[in-house]
Amino acid sequence: MLHNTRASAMRKLPLAITLGLVSLATQQAFAHGYVESPKSRAFMCSSTGGSLNRDCGAVTYEPQSVEYSPSVNHHYPNQYCAGDFTQCGPANGTIAAGGINSFAQLNEQSVTRWQKTTVKPGMNEFTWHYAAGHASAYYQFYITKKDWNPNQPLTRDAFELKPLLNENAGGVRPPAGGKTQHKVNIPADHSGYHVMLATWKIADTAATFYQVIDLNIDNDGAPIPDWKILGAVQPEPLHVGDKVSTRVFTSAGEQQNRQTRLNIDTEEQAQANTWPFLLAQKVNKANAGYVMGELNANNEVVPNYGKNTMYAKNNSDVVSVEIQKEQPSIPGELKLSGLQAEYTLKDNAADLHFNAIAQGGKYTISSTVYNDKNESIAYQQAEPGNNTPHFSIPLRNVNDGGYDVVVVAKPEKGELLQQTHHFTLKAEDANSGDYDFIFPKGLSGYKAGTKVLAKDGNVYECKPFPYSGYCIQWNAGATQFEPGVGSNWQDAWIRK
Repeated sequence: MLHNTRASAMRKLPLAITLGLVSLATQQAFAHGYVESPKSRAFMCSSTGGSLNRDCGAVTYEPQSVEYSPSVNHHYPNQYCAGDFTQCGPANGTIAAGGINSFAQLNEQSVTRWQKTTVKPGMNEFTWHYAAGHASAYYQFYITKKDWNPNQPLTRDAFELKPLLNENAGGVRPPAGGKTQHKVNIPADHSGYHVMLATWKIADTAATFYQVIDLNIDNDGAPIPDWKILGAVQPEPLHVGDKVSTRVFTSAGEQQNRQTRLNIDTEEQAQANTWPFLLAQKVNKANAGYVMGELNANNEVVPNYGKNTMYAKNNSDVVSVEIQKEQPSIPGELKLSGLQAEYTLKDNAADLHFNAIAQGGKYTISSTVYNDKNESIAYQQAEPGNNTPHFSIPLRNVNDGGYDVVVVAKPEKGELLQQTHHFTLKAEDANSGDYDFIFPKGLSGYKAGTKVLAKDGNVYECKPFPYSGYCIQWNAGATQFEPGVGSNWQDAWIRK
């Protein structure tokens, strides 16, 4: 999540601050949370299978980790300081991502890019959910100005800089898996699309967690119908010859007479942002009990180039709508990424982490590991219909030698796809003696000069002060400083 420019930024910090950051580093990786209700932008990327917010990048897998700290990439005004959002924090244009490069997709900003939650002006309850608890200093909630431009990147000029809520948390530590509720009074003179920024300041580290929530404020000043959201149609490129259709369901089952069908006849129609607009146009003319598009300033649902939300009035009999794609033009293909040719055993154990990507239909993807005796020793299956699963397969009580991982994608119809990857498990060199620990054993005792044997088989030495504090910032959910494999291991380690 971090960037090497952090080293030069830290050199500019006063010595007292630098010492404080390092002394707190042991705890900094263990506080994580997100706004669960109304669902934040990041949480919508990871919940409901990412069907509401798509193409979010790494935050899909860790919405709890939008953590602004001294080690992030972008600071306001130019380096870390300990004040609140009005004084410090992520640089303008990087607010939604907490200044973190790996979450940069969250910074995209347009009136239709993100799914919104409809709320009323007045008192609303916002819920923080904690993946890991930590002593809390305060919570603040900011809202965009009445005249903000939703098609420009989020900056401080877009927000009212007097928080709607400034709540002292008194150092209370919420439990892991716990929640806290916060009453926020949304101004009556705000209506339509607005962004709420929620910040959670940690009391005993240098971190603040950032969450933006995309809201549609349903102001009683206009005659607004009450809508329920059925789902969303996400943009993706299609091909000439493909077909897209809707499947409409009521409590009585599928209503085939309400189906809307779009044939992709030209390259222009096949463009990722074009065909959803054309489909929405056809749906809205069909009077099928629901509509497709995005809410405009008059709270009318109109077709949109890009993502289109499916809405039904609360009195509609439509309970769900599915999008079905027929894509005969796409040949079946299965790709694997992230696998290595060799892994180093640690206590007769290793872990496989990789992604599978299948195209050409709807698949159920499974993965089986075989040893050199052709015995199956591990198996995982992804959820049916997930064409891009991530596999994390622990191998335990295994020995050095050759192994195969066989990945199979079984379609609903058509040809089965398979990829086989051969890899070697290599026993660690017990006689080398050139390291103190096998990472992450002895984690709490790492200091400047500590040498560890990492997953990639190389030995790494913990950097000198003031960077040595980052060597112990690791857990299963925060691996950016893991030697050799973390996104920012070079900030903490020297490869030997």
